[in-house]
Parts: sequence; C-alpha cells; structure tokens
Amino acid sequence: MIGREAGTKTMTAETRYMKLDRNWKLQSFDRKEDIPDDVHRPGYDEGQWLETKVPGDVHSTLLAHGVIKDPYYSTNDQACRWIERKIWVYRMEFDLQDAGEDAAVVLKLDGLDTLAEVFVNGESAAVSENMFVPVYADLTGKLKSRNNVVVIRFDSAVAYAAQQDVSRFWSKVNYERIWLRKCACNFSWDWGPRIVTAGVWRDAWLQIVPKARIDHVFMKTLSLGHNAAEVEVEVEVASFGEERRLQAEISLKGTSRTERHEAAVADGRASVRFTVEDPELWWTFDHGEPFLYELTVRLKADGELVDTAVEQVGIRTIEVVQRSESNSPRFTFRLNGKDIYAKGANWIPAHNFLGAISDERYADLIALSKEANMNMIRVWGGGIYEKASFYNECSRQGLLVWQDFMFSCSELPDYDPAFMANVRNEIVANVKALRNYPCIAIWAGNNENQAIHSEKMYGRSDYRFYGEKIFHELIPDLLERLDPTRLYWPSSPWGGNDANSFEEGDTHNWAVWAGDVYPRRYGEKPRMDVSPYGISYRRYAEDTSKFSSEFGIHGSTVKETMKRNIPESELYYGSFELDYRNKDYEPEKASITMAGYSGLPRNLDEYIDFSMLCQAEGLKFGVEHFRRRKPENSGALIWQLNDIWPGISWSLIDYYLFPKASYYYARRFYNPVLLSFKEEAGAVSVWVTNDSYERYSDTLTVSVRNCFGNATFEQAYPVEIEPNSSRPIVEFSPAEVEWRLGVIDKRSHYMAVRSEREDVYDNHFFFAEQKDLRFSPCRLQIAHVAVDDAIGIALTTDCFARFVKLECPIDHTMFSDNYFNLLPGETKKVVVTNRKGAAVTFADIAVSALNGRKNGRNGPANLERQGDRP
Repeated sequence: MIGREAGTKTMTAETRYMKLDRNWKLQSFDRKEDIPDDVHRPGYDEGQWLETKVPGDVHSTLLAHGVIKDPYYSTNDQACRWIERKIWVYRMEFDLQDAGEDAAVVLKLDGLDTLAEVFVNGESAAVSENMFVPVYADLTGKLKSRNNVVVIRFDSAVAYAAQQDVSRFWSKVNYERIWLRKCACNFSWDWGPRIVTAGVWRDAWLQIVPKARIDHVFMKTLSLGHNAAEVEVEVEVASFGEERRLQAEISLKGTSRTERHEAAVADGRASVRFTVEDPELWWTFDHGEPFLYELTVRLKADGELVDTAVEQVGIRTIEVVQRSESNSPRFTFRLNGKDIYAKGANWIPAHNFLGAISDERYADLIALSKEANMNMIRVWGGGIYEKASFYNECSRQGLLVWQDFMFSCSELPDYDPAFMANVRNEIVANVKALRNYPCIAIWAGNNENQAIHSEKMYGRSDYRFYGEKIFHELIPDLLERLDPTRLYWPSSPWGGNDANSFEEGDTHNWAVWAGDVYPRRYGEKPRMDVSPYGISYRRYAEDTSKFSSEFGIHGSTVKETMKRNIPESELYYGSFELDYRNKDYEPEKASITMAGYSGLPRNLDEYIDFSMLCQAEGLKFGVEHFRRRKPENSGALIWQLNDIWPGISWSLIDYYLFPKASYYYARRFYNPVLLSFKEEAGAVSVWVTNDSYERYSDTLTVSVRNCFGNATFEQAYPVEIEPNSSRPIVEFSPAEVEWRLGVIDKRSHYMAVRSEREDVYDNHFFFAEQKDLRFSPCRLQIAHVAVDDAIGIALTTDCFARFVKLECPIDHTMFSDNYFNLLPGETKKVVVTNRKGAAVTFADIAVSALNGRKNGRNGPANLERQGDRP
C-alpha cells in the first residue's frame, strides 16, 4: 500500500488500529437544541435512526433507505436541497478491551465533511473546520472497557456560509464556498449539480499505542547516477509516556535485493541516506515499468518492536525544464533525466457522493486513462485531494499526477488569522499524505485564481489579490521544508505577463468553446468572441503555448445514459430535461459549434452524433497541433476526463464509464507515434510525431481519394524519425493540392496517410467541414468472426463510411476501436470485450455510420449482418 491515508499502515500487535466502520447510525435535527442529551448515553434508543456506512455521506445513506429519490434521475436533485440545511448527527458505540494501562488511545477521523464537533462519552473531544484535514482526539484515560459512545454533529455548511461577509471578493459559480474549506463543486459547477454533502467521508480509527508510533514516512530520490541512486528516508515518530531509546529499522525491498539500514530517533525524527545499486526505476507506463519498492520501517523502543509501517514507493527523479539549451521558454517534464510529452486529461470528483466512491471506480477510470495512452492526470483544484485508491492506481499503473491544491476560481480571506491557520493545517496534512506517491509530479497552488484576478482587475478600485499570501508565501514556504523534490507552481495557468499567457508556463485555452480572445496583457479588459469562428476548434492553430494544461469542447453523452436518467416523455432533442443535463452557463455554444462544423441536428440521435463528432474532431485538431509543436509544446491535458453525474459535459468518459467518441479518438491521437496533417494558408503537410525513446522507421502511404475509393494521388514515403521528435515528411503547396493531388472539388475528396506498422493509426484529412462534404451514403456489412474469450466483428463498406459507431447498452463493454472511418475495399476487425466479464452477444451490438443509408437519406447505415450468433 502507498501513502498515509486510511488503512495504509500495516501494524503489529504492539500498536493497534481498530477500524470503526460498523454500527454507525444517522439522524437529522433542525437545531442543536433539538439533540437530546441521551444521545451520548449507552443504550440510547436509535429506533428512528438510519444505519449508515463509514466512510460514506448523508445523501447516499438517505438514498439507500429510500428517504430520497435518486438525485441523478430527472430533476430529483432539486428535491434534495433540504438536506444541506439540516444538522446531521452520526452515532456509534464500541467496546475497548486489553488496551493496557500505559497505552495512549487516539481517535483518528481521516475526513469529516465539514463543520463538525466530535463527542466521546458526552464530552467534546475535537472540532473539524476543514474536510481535507484529519481530526485527532486524545482519549487516553477517558474510555471504558464497554459501551463507549461516539457522537459527531455536523452543522450546516450552508447556514455557516450565509453568516460570512463575502462583499470584497470575487468568485465564479458560487460565493458560499469562499470561507469554507470544503469541496468547491459541492455548490455546483458548469458540469455538475448542487449537492452539498456532509458526513464521515473517510475512515475512522482508534489507535492504541503502548509506547510510540510512526506518524509519517517519506522516501526521497536525491539523485540518479550511472547504475546507482542516492535516496533518503525520513521518519516522523510520536512517543508517549516515559522517555525511551527509539530506533528505526528501514528496509527497501526490490525484485532481488533488499537494502537494510538503521537510524536513531531524535526529537521525533529519524533519517538515513543510502545508495541503491542498479535501481529499478519508476517510469510512466509508456516509457518503461512503474516499478514499486516495498519500504518497511520498524520502530523499536529500548529494543522492543512497537510499530511497523509498510509503503510502496518508487525510485525516480522528476523536474520541470523551463528553459531550452538556447534559453527559450519551455515547460517540459523530465522523468529520470529524460524529457516526456505529457498526454492526458483533467480529473474531477468521480461522484457527488464523495465518501461513497469505491476503489473499483478509481481503478476503472485510471485503467481507461492508460488504455487511451494517457500518461498524466491533473487533479483539478475545485474538487478534493483524492483518496488513496486514486494515487495507488496512478502509481501502480504508471501515470503522473499534476496535483492542484484545493482552491479554484475565487478569492480567499488571506488576511484572517484563523482561516490561514486552517489552510496551513490543510497543506501540511495533504503534502505529508501524498508526497510518497511516485506519481505526483508537481504541486500547483490553485486553479485559475491568478488568471481570473487579472481579468477582474479591470475597472476595480481594489487591485489586491485576496489569496496571494496563500499561494506566494504560505505554500512555497511549507513545501520548501516538506517536499523540496517537486516543482511548486503558484497557479494553473501561470507564466508570462498575464497568468494565462502563451509566452511561458502552462496555459488554459478557452478561446475554443468559450470565446476568450488571446493574447491579453495583465489587467486588460477581457474580450470575448462567441461567433462561429470565435469558438471554433480551428483557433487551436493560433495557440503557441508551452504546456496546454486545460482545453476542451462539450460533447453529448451516449443515449443509454440519457435513457437511464431522463423520463421517456422528455427524451427528445430540445426538451427541458435534456437541457437540464447540461450545466454549461451558455449552452447555446453547442448549437454555434455544430452549425459551423456538422450542421444543426434535427433529432436526438443526430444531436448525439453531431455533438460527439464536434468534440472528437475538435480535440483531435488541438492535440495534433500541440504535439506537432514539440518540444516547444510539451503537454496536452484535455478538459475533462470524467463526469461527476450523468450529464452532458466536456468529459471523454461519462458517468457510467461509457466512453464517448472523444475517448476513442484520444486513444488514436495520444498514440506514441502520431501521423497528422497540417493545413496552413491552403498548403497541406503530413507530419510524424514520435514520443518514444526509439527511432521510428516506417513507410507511409499518402493518398487522395473520393468517397468511392478512387485515387487521384498515391505515393509511398520511407521515413526515419528520431526519438522524441516531430517533423513534416512532405508538404503540398496550394497549387499542388489542385494540380498534383487532384483536389478541385474539396467537398468530394479526402486525404489519407497509412502506416505499414500495426501499432500506428492511419489518419484522414478532409478539405471541407463535415456539413459541406459530398460523400455518398454508405452501406455497411458486418460479420461475426471467431475471437478467443471475446466477440469479433468484421466490417466492410461499399463507399467511405464516416464516423462508424458501435454501441452496446451493457456497462463496461469496450471496443478495440470505435468512432472510426472505414474505406471501401478494406476490412476492419473490432474486438468486443467486457471489463467485468458480463455476458455480451453479437445481437447486443448496434453499428451505424454518420453517412449511412436510411430510407434513401443519410442516416444510420443499412446493415447486412452475417453470422448473427453469440
């Protein structure tokens, strides 16, 4: 196990962790005065109370007991707003036997959401003001052998927020959250509903410590040399009772070798430096093995073993190169001395019910990310410091994590001493909890606070940036002591004259979709252009950023997700319920985008297809542009990976983990070797981008054809591409496009590039927008083919089939490829699997193409099925 979150420490009998995850009950009250005193006494009648899970939350408990209807169905979330105004009380009883007379007993609550007071046997034991900070209560000498009572009262965060002065601040989305150290998107965001949670959202423990315990372990890779690594292990210890001689025994176990060292504990700390010969390094999965060592620390008091901690750690170095050898700006992550191109997406909380998110859901989402060739995930600053399962999976599967601190899109009361002390505790607790994960690549102070401040300065008399003391003083000072091994970046975006400048650092590009106009200088009046061109994905071509840490385009979810959450009577394009799924504040941008590229839809099925196509093609255009510019651009992180609820958003993967078209596109455009087209002033060039550390050799065939497969140009090009590089292989001038390629009518032709290798995807370029293409309707033929432990489908077409889509309503069904183009004369084999082993038959799968024949008009393709059998 990795890290120090709940359950990550393996204990011996000397120090025990007793998990308090049973017999919890829940009840609501309108006022504190309504809570009976008897609630603190053993044997209290809990007849009207609800059984609840810990970890968990109030909403999931009420849903499980039928008190509320599913907030995700229809508009039921509106009927749940009463929950946020209540006081909620958790209660449980436990016995404690054989603790020992001299043992210290500590109640550890890893996360309380948010404003809470903890009572043990009727006495106040601890207070929580921050859902991101563990709560400790020293109960030594205060417990009985039987019938101890824990009561946790959660006050209304909404009621608290209503009493705070926010008049001097700006905030996006919501002002209630400014004074609260709570998940910001609880109060809604432009991709999710308002569901203000409360409860014991992380594990609860009773620590029984006879003499001393290990509080934190931190292993740092100090340097990598030729066949050796210099590492340091630091141990933090808490001791109880009389003074004893404490010793830490440290072992680091690899595949075939174990390092063993000892260090004395002084002033609560022990540290040791040593050399690991022939280290097994931690790499992202696309560049090597993410090897994890087993680090074991045994704490002894006067020679007697009193505590043991076991963690999984990695030997690796990570830095961010901000200047090239010629001193031009860069923002390149360098892992173990080698530059990498960061490919990935932004992560939001995987459910509104934060305490109820399962380990399995985390594992599934990270596995899906890896399968889409992503090597970096950005944890966005408006959510939560994720659970251990998330970081475990990233470390195990080999994905880097860009870690925001949990501040997003608002100013903060950095002049208030109590608020600053609260934030300080949060930073210390979470850095110590996360710094041992090898996946963590960078700490970022916040999401967009600095960039928005630059915009809000215009026309404002108070120029102060409320929050500056947090991001430019408090956090960097703490990190210098707690984790000097990673870059601290004050905000995302950050760099250049304006925080969101293309000149330096990282950039959030919201010209596309939102219509922001770039470049701008610090403090200038923001400009917007929401015309069809102003929000067009083609504006990505104007982006000269060094690292694209956030950019995105809206796209519909799959129809099955709509069916599960929208009443049948409202399941049509233009309905209120469909619009309710879309929390974007300017939903008309979807229509503007579709009008410019795909044409406007006439029904729900066309909306789903056109919306998905616009998202997928737009992101493809942007990522291909960014990747061609390497090393000037060194990263592309799409907004966003996942959904918090079954809505319509920027996500690549929807709430039920159905991949959208953009996900399958990402598999292709994030492939280590990318073939792409660049159009500039009428000229068209073909590029190869090679992110691998190996030389790329291939023969590429470039052709121009009409929809029937007839070629007006075809030529093979042998290529040799250096490792970790990008370059064009051929360029055609505007005149050559006409006379050499034979493209007179741009609506009727497409350009293709094809590799001889099976591990490189083909690519296609269209000379006109989708709505203007004059491609014949196609007829698909599909056949069942034998594949071990899966379903195999062979597809052919009589003419060019655009955006071939395979659908299955069964959760976790995956396709080896999807939403692809199919050329006449070729056979495409698709393998269908189910991640959870659920039964899927050939008949469960629907196949269509955007230009398929239907009653003489373009629509879902007429299908000729062969071998309709399991």
